[in-house]
Amino acid sequence: MTDDLLISHLLGETTPVQAQHVEEWRMQDAANEARFKQLQLLWETSLRLQYPGTVNAQASLQRLKQKAAEQAPAAVLQPRMPWLKIAAAILVITTGTLFYLTHRNAPGIQIASDLTVKTDTLPDGSVLTLNKGTQVQLPAAFKGKERQVVLTKGEAFFDVAPDQSKPFIIRTGDLSVQVLGTSFNVKNKNGNIEVIVETGRVQVSRHGHTIALNRGEKLVVQQQAAALIKTANPDQLYTYYRSKEFVADNTPLWRMVEVLNEAYDSHIIIGRKELRDLRLNTTFKNESLDNILQVISRTFNVTLEKKNDQLILK
Repeated sequence: MTDDLLISHLLGETTPVQAQHVEEWRMQDAANEARFKQLQLLWETSLRLQYPGTVNAQASLQRLKQKAAEQAPAAVLQPRMPWLKIAAAILVITTGTLFYLTHRNAPGIQIASDLTVKTDTLPDGSVLTLNKGTQVQLPAAFKGKERQVVLTKGEAFFDVAPDQSKPFIIRTGDLSVQVLGTSFNVKNKNGNIEVIVETGRVQVSRHGHTIALNRGEKLVVQQQAAALIKTANPDQLYTYYRSKEFVADNTPLWRMVEVLNEAYDSHIIIGRKELRDLRLNTTFKNESLDNILQVISRTFNVTLEKKNDQLILK
């Protein structure tokens, strides 16, 4: 895979066959996807970058295309020089260097949580709560026309300070979540991304597609999924790491087990299919996993079997 073809793909110049080839190459290996994302980030950054003597990317590329057309010999039938790709590569390198020179004295910040939940206040007054094993990157100060944060991995709840003039943008994987002032939960686990809006409204974008989420709505995007489809959020279990509570309100057993496995890093298995949709109505507050499983066992009259690292409800 050449950078020339990747740049063509970013510029929308590839044929359907070439585009499919690039997408298949991206899915073959994590290193391939990382290489593509790095090039995509450099290109998008170059288009957004503002500095004295700002480069107008589209105008510059158009001028180069026009110059190429004027200089090309009319009688010689040979492939046209890829001026657009050359210009794109030059622009990426040039603006990337300017970006470094402009921001070298403004180091970024990394906020991370390991085995405990962590709460922090961002430079703009927004409050960020990180679930265990989460990592977030952001600039030391929000400058320019937007407040941008990158959720590298894990799960975080954002309570965003309102600022109509400067949208708050969270980037995670290939997803972008934009708000002005609201609160919502974002999770990136194994490349699958989940966004739940608690208050206000957010705008989620991916690969040129955009969808708006309102209070109480949820979006789950799997790695290979193309469409952005929202649903009503069925429960409040996602708040467990902030509230220290597991609130079950007519909640199916499979859902409770899913959240318990995540919260306690356990391996609970439902041994019989007919148990999966049994409904649970209770609240567990600051309870140990053993106590929770005992209550579930008594409620549904099932047994709990421990086998190696597995906890089996049967």
